Amino acid sequence: MASTTPTFIYNGRFATQKTTGVQRVARELIAALGHLPDNGEVTVVVPPQPGLQSVGNTNTVKVGFGKGVFWEQLVLPFFAGRHRIVNLSNSASIFRFNQVIYMHDAAVFDTPAHFSWRFRAWYRLMFWILARTSSCVVTNSNFSRQRLAHHCGVPATRISVVPLGADHLDATVPDTSVLHEHGLTSKRFVLAVSSMNPTKNFGRILEAFRQLDDPTIDLVIVGMKNTSVFGNVQDVQGAAPNVKAVGYISDEKLKALYQHAHCFVYPSIYEGFGIPPLEAMRSGCPVIVARSAALPETCGDAALYCDPYSSEDIAEQLRTLLRSPELRKTLIERGLAHAADYRWGASAEMLSQVIDRSRRGA
Repeated sequence: MASTTPTFIYNGRFATQKTTGVQRVARELIAALGHLPDNGEVTVVVPPQPGLQSVGNTNTVKVGFGKGVFWEQLVLPFFAGRHRIVNLSNSASIFRFNQVIYMHDAAVFDTPAHFSWRFRAWYRLMFWILARTSSCVVTNSNFSRQRLAHHCGVPATRISVVPLGADHLDATVPDTSVLHEHGLTSKRFVLAVSSMNPTKNFGRILEAFRQLDDPTIDLVIVGMKNTSVFGNVQDVQGAAPNVKAVGYISDEKLKALYQHAHCFVYPSIYEGFGIPPLEAMRSGCPVIVARSAALPETCGDAALYCDPYSSEDIAEQLRTLLRSPELRKTLIERGLAHAADYRWGASAEMLSQVIDRSRRGA
């Protein structure tokens, strides 16, 4: 990794992890950056783990030894030499100055009870240090910028906003076998997609669905547990005969569910941005989201809003949408138009400009 001229390299630790929200952002941004004119070759540095695939159309380089936090904190900065490290998946070495760090939200500060104590303590310390030592701090919404600035004790002007994209499923061919696997070919169903983070509010989703008391409608829940990160994870398996927890699935199957769901429900208590509602909109699925955190900023007037702390209100919004074909059609049209503005190419252009300004000290 030696070089006489400092250049950018990208922290590829995310390539060793399953693709959820944070990993999705890193992959899509790096792929889009690689397609920008005059951006040069994108080099992604990854741990020396067997079976790792190249990250998009990039120069993927294995360096050092070890894996996980140890590799990111100590090995990567050592082997990076004079190169500047760009970290797009919420974490970076606290022993390295002059980095680029993309912080996705301030949830470890704002909703601490929803994380394991080890994860919470580490990320609070890491964010506090990186907010001061990084040359460029980026986040995804004005809401997240204000919350991170408040908790990390830095001016909001130190943090740049680069909204995320929603066009990553455009070229994906939907796999409708998922409908047959879970008996969804002849029934209407409501879709919920997220990791089993308590802030995603699955408990109230289940309560609201019970209040509908309609056996002709299924609730399909997509997402995986991660008890090492989140505390008090909601167990949705076996909640009711018409509640189907399908776990972690491929993008092909996810797109098929978006396209065939009657609606998508996302009453998240806390969200730094909110990619899944935009994914649903872009797939032609009407959306119900919480009136909380960054979701109104992300979804605008293209969603139906609910009170995330009221299962009764969530149920009422579901009834409204299930009973009104006209409203469903309106939300589909608004959603398609709204989500069209969120493209990874545009996000990459904004990020490139932010990084360039920080390099020039503007």
